[in-house]
Amino acid sequence: MKFSIDKQDLQANIQHLYNIVPSKNTMPILTNYLLEADEQTNILKFTATDLEITVVVEFEARVVQSGKIAVSARNLNEIMNSLPEANIQFPMEEDILRIHCERSDFDLLCAESSQFPLIPQMDLTNVIKLDAPLFKKMIENTHFAVSTEINRPIFTGIYWKLSNDEQLMVATDGKKIAEFKIKNHIDIPEPVEQIIPTKGLLFLDKVIHVDIPQVAVLIESNRVMFAYGNYTVFTHIIEGRFPDYTKAIPTENNNTLNINKELLKNAVKRVSLLASEDTFKVKLELKNNTLLIHSANREEGEANEKIEDCKYNGNDLTIAFNYRYLNSIINVIESENVEILMGKANEPALFFNVENENNYTARFLLMPLRLS
Repeated sequence: MKFSIDKQDLQANIQHLYNIVPSKNTMPILTNYLLEADEQTNILKFTATDLEITVVVEFEARVVQSGKIAVSARNLNEIMNSLPEANIQFPMEEDILRIHCERSDFDLLCAESSQFPLIPQMDLTNVIKLDAPLFKKMIENTHFAVSTEINRPIFTGIYWKLSNDEQLMVATDGKKIAEFKIKNHIDIPEPVEQIIPTKGLLFLDKVIHVDIPQVAVLIESNRVMFAYGNYTVFTHIIEGRFPDYTKAIPTENNNTLNINKELLKNAVKRVSLLASEDTFKVKLELKNNTLLIHSANREEGEANEKIEDCKYNGNDLTIAFNYRYLNSIINVIESENVEILMGKANEPALFFNVENENNYTARFLLMPLRLS
C-alpha cells in the first residue's frame, strides 16, 4: 500500500470517526481503523466499529499502490493532529505503515486486516430519502434526554417512528422527556418504529451539513443503515418496547410562565453557582408576574435572583428542578421566549417553543424535585 493526501482533506473526513472506536474493549482489533486503498479509483476507505455501530467513510487520495491494513486509531489521529498543514505520504512496508510529512517521520506497527470484523454490505435499492437538516434537528432536540444507565438499555437509545405523514423521535431517562415531531410525507409502505443507539445518531448529527440535503435510510429487522455523503453508518437496533411515555405527560397544567429564554438561562446559571452539589436544586417561586429563583448550600450560602420581566398566569407556585436538566431543555428551545406549563409542585412541567410556525413541533417534560 502507498498513498498520499493533504492533511486538511484527511482530517476533514475522519475527524469524527474516532468517536466510534471503543475506549474499552476485550477485542484489541476494535481499537484500530480498517484502512483500504484502491489505486484503480484513487479512493481511501476508513472503517471504525464497536460491533454495535459501524461507520465507513470513503474519499479521494493519490493512491499509488492498493492495500488493506488495520492501524491504531488513537495513534493515527494523534499523529495527524500534530502534523503541519501539508501533504502526508503513507508508504507501507511489510507490517509497518510509514508516515512522512515535511520533516516528520513515524512508523506504525499494523495489525492483520483479516482480524477486523466483517463490514456489512451497502444496499441502496430500497432506501427512504429524508430531509437531512430536519433529521439533524430531531437528533439535537432529543439526544440530551437519553439515559446513561446501561442496565436500562431501552432508555439509552432514541425511539424513532416513521409513518407516511409524520416522523417522531423521543428520548427519556425517567427524569425528563424530549419529543420532536415532523409533519412531512414519506413514501413508506407501513409505519416503522425502532429504538436507535444514540452513538450512531450523534455521529450523523456531526457530519450532516447544508450542502447535502438528503440522508438515505434502509431499515431492516435488526439493523438500520444511514447513507449520507461519503459516510455510511450501520447501527444495530435496541431490542424491546419503548414505554408509553404519553401517560406521563400532564393534561391540566394551568400555571403558565412565558419568559425570555436567555434571561431565564443566565439567571439559572448564576443562581446555580451556590446550588447543592448533591441535588443540583434550584427553586422557582412564581407570583403575579414575578419569578424568584433561589438556591442554597448549607456549607457555602445561598443565591437569589428576581425577574419581573416575564408573564405568569396561574396560582402562586413554588417548584424545584435539577438545574442541569433545566438548562439542557432551555438550550434546545429555539424561540426567543420559552413557555412553561406547570401544575402542582410535585407534578411534571412542560416546556414549549413560542410561536413556532414550522412544520415541526417540540415539547419537553421535566420532573420536579422535592421542595424540602
